[in-house]
Amino acid sequence: MAQNIVITLVFGVIGIVCFPIFIAIKDKFVIVKLGGQNVIIKNGEYERKINWMEVESLSLIQFVYPPLYKLKIKGDNKVYWFNTDNEFIKASGFVKDFSDMGDLIQKKKRELGI
Repeated sequence: MAQNIVITLVFGVIGIVCFPIFIAIKDKFVIVKLGGQNVIIKNGEYERKINWMEVESLSLIQFVYPPLYKLKIKGDNKVYWFNTDNEFIKASGFVKDFSDMGDLIQKKKRELGI
């Protein structure tokens, strides 16, 4: 493809628009380790250990794959996003998580009424 100033400007504008979006959401992505009694949230050097009873909401975000979950903790205004293993089915944009972590999430949501 021949170099053209218009194409360069279009891609430059797209990059300039996407950069602030990246800066706004980059801190929402964390690593989450789920256990029988505790949830460990790790973001860089920061690590927070909470009890399952402190989880306010935990939901799967549809139309995004691999499966992306949204976690909200009671008393905390921050929302955390994390993903699970790459074991899922996607149909018409909807995602169904079949990973071990996804099974644990569904089990805990039923038990605790999250």
